[in-house]
Amino acid sequence: MANKRIGEKETIIFIHGLVGNDRAFKKEKIALSPHYRVISYNLLGHGNDKGTEAPFRLGDLVQQLEDVYRLHQVEKAHLCTLSYGCYIGAIFATLFPQKVTSLCCIGGHYNNPSALFSVFEEFWNRRDEPYSHWLNDYTSKIFPLWSQGIDPFYFISKKVYYRLGLTMHPSVIVESLRHRIQFDLKARLKQLTLPVMWVMGGFDHLYKSCLYDLPTLIPHVIYREIPFAGHAAHLFRPDAFRTMYLRFLSKQKEAC
Repeated sequence: MANKRIGEKETIIFIHGLVGNDRAFKKEKIALSPHYRVISYNLLGHGNDKGTEAPFRLGDLVQQLEDVYRLHQVEKAHLCTLSYGCYIGAIFATLFPQKVTSLCCIGGHYNNPSALFSVFEEFWNRRDEPYSHWLNDYTSKIFPLWSQGIDPFYFISKKVYYRLGLTMHPSVIVESLRHRIQFDLKARLKQLTLPVMWVMGGFDHLYKSCLYDLPTLIPHVIYREIPFAGHAAHLFRPDAFRTMYLRFLSKQKEAC
């Protein structure tokens, strides 16, 4: 159980994905705030830093999360992450296991040879192309219309990611590709002993392509799919996600 004084709520820290912001978990914060202390923040290069060339090294992002703990005087928290935010949450959990009660990864992914990894490699190699053209092609590839079936959320996902991506400094998405290709997140996931829930959208076939050995990496992982949802599954079906996540959190309390 999270270290807390009697009467205090356990803390959940939400970590958004690339091109997002601290409102990515707005509905979850509203629904969970009666029972938990909920915190969200903007990653470096996002929010007020959007459009500026902010430092975007993994070490900087992990340090930023440590600063969030310090700013809000959090001793221990549940981490709930979206997509790229999984990197930050998982690394932090292996470096500071005493500070993390559980980890939830929505649309999480890691460095397995896969269709997804091939897309990352392709666009890393094309990173010197004009940004708007590069981003348009990249967005089409990470949210494919057809991948083991038609994705009905293709147009929404592509439009939103491309529109928001244009407001970012180009270095942010490019650096994220460096991390995904060069950093061995898979090795970090093997180190996790705390409770982990991994949530994927039913139509998120490309990102699911790298997860074929997830139960081997994290034998205790609780894997869930949300039918009729895309990559950011909690946004497409917030009620379904909250039901899953509350059940997961309740199990952590029961285990204490």
